[in-house]
Amino acid sequence: MPTPEEAAHLMLDLYTNGKPHSYPIDPVEIARSFGINVYQSRLSNTLSGMIGRREHGAETDLVINSEHAPVRQRFTTAHELGHYFAVTQDAQRAQEPFLHRRDQLAACGTNHEEIFANKFAAELLMPTNEVRRLHRVGKSAPELARYFRVSLDAMSNRLSNLGLV
Repeated sequence: MPTPEEAAHLMLDLYTNGKPHSYPIDPVEIARSFGINVYQSRLSNTLSGMIGRREHGAETDLVINSEHAPVRQRFTTAHELGHYFAVTQDAQRAQEPFLHRRDQLAACGTNHEEIFANKFAAELLMPTNEVRRLHRVGKSAPELARYFRVSLDAMSNRLSNLGLV
């Protein structure tokens, strides 16, 4: 299994057919290009989204909380794509039913699957090389957050995790 960062790059390369891309990345477009149905719905405030397949061989559905801010919806979509990638890389699980929910557990940083999905989402939306390049030329955290269309909290966490602050 690739690292979350490698997985994010692999999914992006599959989506773009290896061609150059621009920012911000659209995780909904990526999901739909992989045949995932994407929906918005009012969910409990503690539930950002979920991805799953009801039965063997069925389509995959991704549901995002319509009440959350657009930047949070983008991160949640990318996070759920991380779960999808992990499931589909396992040949035995690739067509099996599954369900992953982005709730309080995702932010705790203790569950291996949630850690993978969070790192995947961060790399998909805020790729290390691009963050480092823009940081080198003096872009501030708010400027970077706007550029990548993520929350300031997500961008600040990314900069911290990359050792840039």
